[in-house]
Amino acid sequence: QLMQDLEDRTAHCEGLNLTIAIDYGGRDEITRAVQSLARDVAAGALQPGAISERGIAAALDTRELPDPDLIIRTSGEFRVSNFLLWQSTYAEYDFPTVAWPDFTAGHFAESVSGYTRRLRRFGQVLPPAGMARASR
Repeated sequence: QLMQDLEDRTAHCEGLNLTIAIDYGGRDEITRAVQSLARDVAAGALQPGAISERGIAAALDTRELPDPDLIIRTSGEFRVSNFLLWQSTYAEYDFPTVAWPDFTAGHFAESVSGYTRRLRRFGQVLPPAGMARASR
């Protein structure tokens, strides 16, 4: 009921997405997406050479969500824990030491503030000194 109430209260919000994953596994999601594409190939609806990154992304559970810009991994753990493996390619990570049950709005604000000071490169190397900064 709590999740439904949150969805109802934020149904008309725009601009930001907060994704909370419960009982989610990135490997399982990718496996099911590939199986879906394989079924399309077997049915003749898709040629193997037509399988692309965009097609795989379109078969994922998160296909209607943008890729994350920031992933906050609480408890001081420095691992991705099978979370959004495909989607997090260019995400920035923050690793606050506080445990999830104790994570407050203040902790969230600290993580976001740190994120806003980062140089986002999206897989590119650092530009030479004096060049324009990458898009945030």
